[in-house]
Amino acid sequence: MWLVRYALTRPYSVAALSLLIFAAGLISFLKLPVDVLPSVNIPSIKVVWTYNGLNTNEMASKITTFSEVAIMNNVDNLKEIRSQTLNGTSVIHIDFHPEVDIANAMAQVTGVSQTIRRRMPEGTSPPLVAEYNQSSTPIIQLVMSSDTLTDGQLADFARLQLRGMVQSINGIRMTLPYGGATRQIMVDLDPEALFAQGLTASDVTQAINEQNLTLPSGSIREAQNELQITVNASPQAVADFEDLPIRSRDGELILLRDVADVRDGTALQTNIARVNGQNAVMVSLIKLGGASTVDIINELTERLPSIQAAAPEGITISPIFDQSVFVNTALHHIEMEILIVGSLVALMVLLFLGSSRATLIVLTSIPLSLLTAVFVLNLTGNTLNLMSLGGLALAIGILVDNALVEIENIKRHLADGMEPSRAILTSASEVAFPELVSTLSTCIVFSPIFLLTGVAGYIFQPMAIVVIACLVASYLLSRTVVPALARLLLTNEKAVNKHSKNPLVHLHLALEQRLHNGQQHLQNTIGKLQRHIVIAPLIGVVIVTAAGFALQDLGRDFFPKTDAGLMRLYLRAEPGTRIEQTADQFAQIQQEIRKIIPEHELDFVFDNIGMPDSINRAWIDSFAIGSYDGELQIQLAKGHQPTSQYESAIRQMLKQKFPEVTLFAQAADTTNQTLSGSTPTALDVRFTGRNLQASIAKAETLIEKMQNVEGAVDIGFQQVFALPEYYVHLDRKRAAELGVTTQDTMNSLLGALGSAGTVSPSFWSDPVFGFSYEVQTRMPLHKLRTTDDLMNLQIQTSDPQVTVPLASIASINPRNVAGSIGRTMLKPTVNVLINTENIDLGSVYKATQQIVNELKQDVVPGNDIEIMGQAAAMDEAYRDLLFGFLLAVFFIYIIMLFNFASWIMPLVALSGAPIAISGAIIGLMLTGTTISVPALMGFIMVIGVSTANSVLVTTFARDQWVAGKSAFEAAREAASTRLRPVLMTALTMIIGLLPMALALGEGGEQNAPLARTVIGGLMLGTFASLFLVPWTFSMIMQFIKRPQPIKLPTI
Repeated sequence: MWLVRYALTRPYSVAALSLLIFAAGLISFLKLPVDVLPSVNIPSIKVVWTYNGLNTNEMASKITTFSEVAIMNNVDNLKEIRSQTLNGTSVIHIDFHPEVDIANAMAQVTGVSQTIRRRMPEGTSPPLVAEYNQSSTPIIQLVMSSDTLTDGQLADFARLQLRGMVQSINGIRMTLPYGGATRQIMVDLDPEALFAQGLTASDVTQAINEQNLTLPSGSIREAQNELQITVNASPQAVADFEDLPIRSRDGELILLRDVADVRDGTALQTNIARVNGQNAVMVSLIKLGGASTVDIINELTERLPSIQAAAPEGITISPIFDQSVFVNTALHHIEMEILIVGSLVALMVLLFLGSSRATLIVLTSIPLSLLTAVFVLNLTGNTLNLMSLGGLALAIGILVDNALVEIENIKRHLADGMEPSRAILTSASEVAFPELVSTLSTCIVFSPIFLLTGVAGYIFQPMAIVVIACLVASYLLSRTVVPALARLLLTNEKAVNKHSKNPLVHLHLALEQRLHNGQQHLQNTIGKLQRHIVIAPLIGVVIVTAAGFALQDLGRDFFPKTDAGLMRLYLRAEPGTRIEQTADQFAQIQQEIRKIIPEHELDFVFDNIGMPDSINRAWIDSFAIGSYDGELQIQLAKGHQPTSQYESAIRQMLKQKFPEVTLFAQAADTTNQTLSGSTPTALDVRFTGRNLQASIAKAETLIEKMQNVEGAVDIGFQQVFALPEYYVHLDRKRAAELGVTTQDTMNSLLGALGSAGTVSPSFWSDPVFGFSYEVQTRMPLHKLRTTDDLMNLQIQTSDPQVTVPLASIASINPRNVAGSIGRTMLKPTVNVLINTENIDLGSVYKATQQIVNELKQDVVPGNDIEIMGQAAAMDEAYRDLLFGFLLAVFFIYIIMLFNFASWIMPLVALSGAPIAISGAIIGLMLTGTTISVPALMGFIMVIGVSTANSVLVTTFARDQWVAGKSAFEAAREAASTRLRPVLMTALTMIIGLLPMALALGEGGEQNAPLARTVIGGLMLGTFASLFLVPWTFSMIMQFIKRPQPIKLPTI
């Protein structure tokens, strides 16, 4: 009450406080970063090791394992270590417990990784240790194409020049280029010339390394000067390499030009990028966690003209996959939704109150409450995103409750002739505590969201912060601003002119008449229910039973599916297919896709084929394994048909026309990528254990059984277990007899196959551009077409004048090896990936669980099977929210126990909750909405808002009963008196949530289940508050003695 008295006596202070809230909220709104989802700050680190050319088994045993063991032994607070080892690349993903200090963890992992470098095989590149953030996803790609420049020149521009133009934008990280080919000084060996000169590839590599040096020379002091000494230890031009001497034979020098062609070329291409079929080079810009997607892309857009102008002539730079388009559109729709909701609520309040002044008072509290929430968002380090703005839209319908009840009560006392100040104070005294209980009840139901762990917690907690901040602000404003404005505006307000021609006045008067009639009908109906005591519980049982049946048919999803018009398809050809053939197959698939998707609905298609630079795997999860797989990304144009429809058609086309190609549809847009994290598909069944063959056998059984599960698609192994290779078996005894060592053999193979640069890198600095480029020695591909060409490779013996062919000391045989090796906590891992199509995730998850439980019955000791991915995250979130739901009911009961000072009365107020929950379930069924985490949040919210209305009715009934009226009469009068405020608050909430429930705009699908749940719950919950709760009160309280004041003895 002191707040109300202060507001009435110090109106200027209240005005100053309101202006302060307005300014702080507005400044916060302008400063907050804008993004599609809140930041997901699950502490994770990636370690990437690179040793080009080293096969998968060698990488796993000699690099990955050693690094994993060292990390496991020396880094604190580990939750899980996973690794993926490929040919030449090892990616170790380390997850930590939530409370870990990521900076300290980074320091520990970096220290360990640098310490063990000396134990790694010679030639291993230093590891990249990088923090991994699940919400750091690509927000735009820049594609460079040209009709005049080579792939090498495009890649050079992207790698060396573009980075300096873009990287200074705050909050981004730019990947290394996809596609193109890295510039190299190529030394193409001529095997016939080498044989004729008695040389080997190793001789050429050694000669280049000895004569292409980067070493300091020092200086001399001559007279008064100190002069630096520079030596042409490295050739000044590419052509100068041809004059490098290799060896002297019979007094004649053998030059490099005699046994090789030297050219300024590019490395063999291992990654091909194409946009709409045209070769290109692409870089991804990754938003760092917490940065603003919109601000980043706005700044990039401003810079693009100058970047294009500074680019070499002939290069065209085009942005693709711009996520800000979706973000801006989605946020614009939510902002419009907030305006529409505000307008509808204003209209509803005006119709009920019939007073523009009273409506103005109620509406004044809305923007102040919203701006308070925005200020709190800024204080807590959150962003403006679909969830936080959705929370603002959600709160509008709720936060008018306090002001509405207060104003309605004030007007009622003024109508009875009470003096304005007394009317305000009397009204405040009557509703202050019930409204406090109501507000706390609604706030408390959101508190369990803070118990959510993992991705769901990070995504939904900002919404809870917004709603709670709005409700607290609304309550405080109803105690300060509302009384001050009521005294100013309502004191001399004229009564409604019944003869006015204003249509709103006629609607208000008609509504008033209906409410007046409704009060009498309500009393009569409750009286009938009291006389026929079977009807009310029978209605309740029917409603709850109907909801129970409806619940059986509701599907389950982790998060509502959003359609951003993007597809990201991982395609795998036959393992071992060379990249050129894979590219041809991708081109054929793209042609078929263009037959499925109409040209006017297709914006562009991006191919990313083969192995990108391994460093990129630290920033973006990639599931490419080799030259035989890649990604196909499709951007649909505006006005397209549902993306899922085209995705299904593409699946069918691949099965029919490309049965040898494996497909996994991956998360494409920012929302789904954030939810999926490092898991490529909706379900990831993980088989772990030392007995790898047993795991593979179980996984094959799962794949076979999953083929019969409705809606399960893209079922297959993530790993490749049979990659063809040639195994060269050295006969060491024969080699020793011929004077050949293993080192000699390996050096010749390294030089011929282009891997010498990995072990003994040699670089040449371009004096024009000032950049260094690798000098690579190898035999041209057309000289190494068959194994016979390889076996004819000459190997140096102990006699410098004698070489022998590889065939004389070795044999070669084909075999299959692992193309990729996965491990979890050092245990070999097999992953079976599964997606869903035209069905909810929960149904496929349930079927998968049943099969997994069967497989577990006879699993090999030490092996295990578990389901990961979005399905596992969904299961965890559901458990947390179920616990939160029960906790919310308990907390609400405790608050009402304080309010009513009775064990029974809180149960009476909660008696309408089962009906409200039933209404929420029926609402989901009627709208064809699956249960999801937002829907579960809606269930929790239904408990709060339905209980809030029940508290108003129960409080009034108790007061009338304590005053001496019978339980039956008190119940009827309470329902009749509170009909108006209950209907007002319920209808304003329903109307306020209606735009959100319709999901009309981009991204609207995300919060629609929450709104639909609350609307359904409110509809039946309001019925329960007005009919069933009063009936329950009368049935129970007739057997309860009226409370007597507790008299304490005088001391």
